[in-house]
Amino acid sequence: CLHSYCLQCITKLHVEGTTSITCPTCNQSTTIPDEDVSSLPRNVRLSEVTKQDKILRKVTSTSPPPCDSCDENSPIAYCTECDELLCNVCYDAHQRLKKSRSHSSFTLKESQNMSRDKLIKMLPSSSSSSLMCHHHDDQKLTFYCKQCAIPVCVKCTTISHKGHPVHEVSKQIIQHKEGIQKCLKGF
Repeated sequence: CLHSYCLQCITKLHVEGTTSITCPTCNQSTTIPDEDVSSLPRNVRLSEVTKQDKILRKVTSTSPPPCDSCDENSPIAYCTECDELLCNVCYDAHQRLKKSRSHSSFTLKESQNMSRDKLIKMLPSSSSSSLMCHHHDDQKLTFYCKQCAIPVCVKCTTISHKGHPVHEVSKQIIQHKEGIQKCLKGF
């Protein structure tokens, strides 16, 4: 099913030693890969919305946490690419460094006058995070596991999907597009 629950709730629902879990909303049974509830697929969109909300609360807070870079001073800006609140000293340095001077950022004062929609548009896009593996944050989803019917990264193909038939995710995308086009021709 497509219902979403946090890992803590799913863990409470799972009976140890069983290979499936029953959705409390629709009673549909879902197989748990390797009997590990943490290996169930994540709802990428819901994760992104949750992350965006956390960032929005952080940048619009009247008492934000200290600077993410030095942990000492009060922040005055937010770098959307580094996902960091920066104090005046760290922000100035951030603007001077070759690697970070072109980063997109805004001051917390500016954020107070922006609408929620405008702030969300300034945050990192979902397209980049949805292409990354949720087990290995530094790995892109470049393969498709045919047995589990999910995209996986190169590390997953050698660990949790070892021995499963896999092919490049781009090949699967083409197959899905062709399937959709065939379905649409029937209408």
